[in-house]
Amino acid sequence: MKLPELKEKLKSKYIVRVVAGVLTIALVGTGIGATAVFAEKNSTAVTAEADSTTDSSKDADDIADKLMDSVSLKDNDADKDESVYLISDANGNVNKTIVVDHLKNKDKKDTLEDASNLSDIENVKGKEKFTQSGDKLTWQAGGKDIYYQGTATAEPPVTQKVTYYLDGKEISPEDLAGKSGKVKIRFDYTNTTSYTETVNGEKQTVSVPFAAITGLVLGDGFENIEVTNGKAEVSDSSSVVLGYALPGLNDSLGIKDGDLDGDVNIPEYMEMTADVENFSMPAAMTFVVNASDYVSTDGIDTSDLDDMINDLKDASTQLQDGSKTLAEGTDTLADGLSTLQSKLGTFASGVGTLKSGLKTYTDGVSTLSGGLNTLGNSTGALVSGADKLNSGAGQLASGSATLKDGLKAYTDGASQLNTGLNQLNDNTGSLATGVTSLNDGAKKLSDGINAANKGAAGVSAGAAQLKTSIDTAKTGADSLAAGAKQVDEGVGQLTQSLSDMPETIKASINQSLEQLNELKVGKLFKTLGYIDTDKITADNVSAAADAAVNNAEKIIKFLSTSMNDPAPSATYSKIVVGLSQGKGAVTVYSAVNQSVTDSASKVKALKDGSAKVSEGASSLDTGLGQLSDGASELSSGASDLAKGTTKLATGATALQTGTQSLADKLPELTKGITSLVNGSNELVKNNDTLNAGATALNAGASQLSAGTQSLMNSVPTLTSGIKQLVDGSNTLVANNAQLNSGASQLADGTNQIVSGVDQLTTGSKTLSEGAHTLADGMVQFNEEGINKILDAYNGDLKPFTDKLQAVIDAGEEYQTYSAIADGQTGSVKFIYKLASIDAKADSDK
Repeated sequence: MKLPELKEKLKSKYIVRVVAGVLTIALVGTGIGATAVFAEKNSTAVTAEADSTTDSSKDADDIADKLMDSVSLKDNDADKDESVYLISDANGNVNKTIVVDHLKNKDKKDTLEDASNLSDIENVKGKEKFTQSGDKLTWQAGGKDIYYQGTATAEPPVTQKVTYYLDGKEISPEDLAGKSGKVKIRFDYTNTTSYTETVNGEKQTVSVPFAAITGLVLGDGFENIEVTNGKAEVSDSSSVVLGYALPGLNDSLGIKDGDLDGDVNIPEYMEMTADVENFSMPAAMTFVVNASDYVSTDGIDTSDLDDMINDLKDASTQLQDGSKTLAEGTDTLADGLSTLQSKLGTFASGVGTLKSGLKTYTDGVSTLSGGLNTLGNSTGALVSGADKLNSGAGQLASGSATLKDGLKAYTDGASQLNTGLNQLNDNTGSLATGVTSLNDGAKKLSDGINAANKGAAGVSAGAAQLKTSIDTAKTGADSLAAGAKQVDEGVGQLTQSLSDMPETIKASINQSLEQLNELKVGKLFKTLGYIDTDKITADNVSAAADAAVNNAEKIIKFLSTSMNDPAPSATYSKIVVGLSQGKGAVTVYSAVNQSVTDSASKVKALKDGSAKVSEGASSLDTGLGQLSDGASELSSGASDLAKGTTKLATGATALQTGTQSLADKLPELTKGITSLVNGSNELVKNNDTLNAGATALNAGASQLSAGTQSLMNSVPTLTSGIKQLVDGSNTLVANNAQLNSGASQLADGTNQIVSGVDQLTTGSKTLSEGAHTLADGMVQFNEEGINKILDAYNGDLKPFTDKLQAVIDAGEEYQTYSAIADGQTGSVKFIYKLASIDAKADSDK
């Protein structure tokens, strides 16, 4: 292609129009080339796939490919075709970059070598695997083409800045949504590439000749649309604005103001103005391509300007031949339109399926909203249950405190009993001494009775000695009676404590388990597979506590996702503490219950010993009473000596019987007392363990009470989140009618497209008839256009052509955004997806 032809095509913006046509098809069909991009509204979750997901987008891809093939000035025979998707906010700031590469396996090789600096590489069309060494990739292609994608962070070669104005003042896109007034949107493009080329023997810096084409889909309410460096296409259903620019080309060619006349323009920006009511911009995209990929440079020869000018005549002949080729191409176009009609029928069917699917979706949204509203109405029961749990935890803490006090009273009683038994044990020596003295006294009494007849003096002496013996025996008897009384009191207190203590502990444990079951902790653990029942019982609380400790991560995740707990780790810790203390309480109950069982025989021994002591004391009291009577009678006077000695003899006999009985039972009494002492010592040994267990149980109950209080404090946050879900579902339901209406409009529009293709088929015949007339007009246009460009440029054409050649060379050197293997050729295009701007329902007019 000759220089004048290139400049004429630049003047007429031919390259730009080619790319703009591709972008228009892409916007209508939601697909570009062989790929489709899906983005969430917030433009944060984006994926690219090698195959289109709907028949409609595939048809659009086919149309785009046919249009590119029919208007391209240079075949794209690259080994690697790269599409770079840049997800941006409404101001043009890139948030994420996804690259899709197509490796063409022209020779059907088993392996394909490639180079790439992308991250997260994955095959998006097949199951072929690859190995990587640094930037080198080796694909097991098996004779097939490879489609793969990855992410990148490098700056793109062309950046864009989008600025919004309302009534002459700059405004953010968020604030512009829903506003009304005079709106201006300006796209400024910056070419960041730099190549050093030799021009007329000198090194000069030029940029890759990128063409940037921006398409905007506008909402309702746009009027009086004006576009600088572009055009607007307005219909009853939508408004589309297309703008173009060739950023950096003026600087690369060294063009200054005045070098070109008014008919030639190389734009660096695109700008649109309109009168708007309730502003919205549903879609905005920018398509950036390397112009060298669409311009054939074969045949350019800058060595002799005169030869190039003379070749213009030959170009006229070539144009005439081209018109014949154009006529033949119109026949091919007619065949393509027939194929398109068939595919549009399939597309129309797909639209019907979409419409039906949307109806199913909106019905599902309504069902979801009903369920969420039911959940919202149940928050009262949730609050009530949490309150009951909190109340029960408080009662557990109170009961554990009572248990702690009861155990303290029990251990104090055990200590007192131990003290009394040890005192009783100490007094057994005095008792033995008393019994010995009593036996001696009885013997002496017998001697005195025998000597009574010998004289009053002997009687008096015997009576005095008898009185002393009786006093000594009485002291021992009193000590024995006091010890027996302490034994009876201790045994009674011990019996009551042992009887009450297990039931008190058991009552507290049952109360705690009731509160845990009101919280449905058992049901939660059954759901997670840790226990087999909906209840937390004394038998399974240990297993539940162990499961809670061993499955922390799973429980925390379940609390976070299923119970919407804002602090699942804290709640988990409180559950673990409560279950662990419950486990400790059950352990304490088992120990106490076992202790009571073990003490039963010892308590029985205490009772038996106490009975024997009481029986001996009774016999001793009887004998001492009789002795006391005899001594009184003996002291009454010598005159009654005979009578007294008779009674004394009787008393002595009874005394001997009583002292003998006491002596016989004394070993058993001593053994019983020793058994009592040993048992009380064992009880006292467990006092510290019991008190420590009760203290630990009380501390755990207090922590559980604090945990349930924290749960109560979190209930308002949970109920607030449920309300937000309910409000969100209601919003979805509110949009159901609009979605169904949009699906109906899409179906109607599809029918209109089918009708339009029918009209286009008819028009293609007219196009064929006008092809020869076009050939004649093209000859005249090229000649006049060429002359205009030659006159428009006020300088030497030789340096200009050399610079233009350098720009084209720079474009041919730029073949990939990511990387490319040695010896391979590449082609790359950039698609910028901007965030949409939605109108506000309560817009400011």
